Amino acid sequence: MRRIRLGVAGLGRAFMLMLPTLARDTRVEMAACADPRPEARARFAQDFGARTHDSVEALCADPGLDAVYIASPHQLHVAHVRAAAAAGKHVLVEKPMALTVEDGLAMIAAAREGGIHLIVGHSHSFDAPYLRARDIIRSGEYGAVRMVTALNFTDYLYRPRRPEELDTARGGGAIFSQAPHQVEVARLLAGRPARSIRATATVWDRARGTEGAFNALLDFGEGLSATLTYNGHGH
Repeated sequence: MRRIRLGVAGLGRAFMLMLPTLARDTRVEMAACADPRPEARARFAQDFGARTHDSVEALCADPGLDAVYIASPHQLHVAHVRAAAAAGKHVLVEKPMALTVEDGLAMIAAAREGGIHLIVGHSHSFDAPYLRARDIIRSGEYGAVRMVTALNFTDYLYRPRRPEELDTARGGGAIFSQAPHQVEVARLLAGRPARSIRATATVWDRARGTEGAFNALLDFGEGLSATLTYNGHGH
């Protein structure tokens, strides 16, 4: 089987989290990258012997790629997915998929029009413990699942952050960066979409300027609900 020739858009924190897995996977060839920083492009070329581009548009136009991993800042996802789809490149886009429902639907439409596969990651629903839990639930051995509880307390908000990561309008804060993980796993275990969501989130630390915590209640119907709590202000 021919290796997938992958291009990476954005050599930031999201990509670095995925790099060890991608680099070890024998099915993937790290073929090219795009980043506005010359030093980041030079390091990528040195590490992988790969081509580099100074724009995502140029990366997507690279004829030697099968797929593009979009790890650019959240607010750029819709434009970059459109560019990749127009060039016929399959797409793995970092979570959050988009900042609005309209942008998410536009990305789906672009993928369909371009005839490409679009998947959102990085995805904990591929982790072995969650898949095992889903299999146990599906077996029915212990009865129907009734409640899902997710709790996470970290120092997320006080780690080094780019300006847009502390600006909700540009996709910053716990809602866009952290909630997708908990929602994804809850939906996986529930086995169906939620029919209603209620949540609260406020800015506790004005010096950081974005939401660092939330509580959410997801109703999946038929007596199944999930409570999600995330606090990024400290352990």
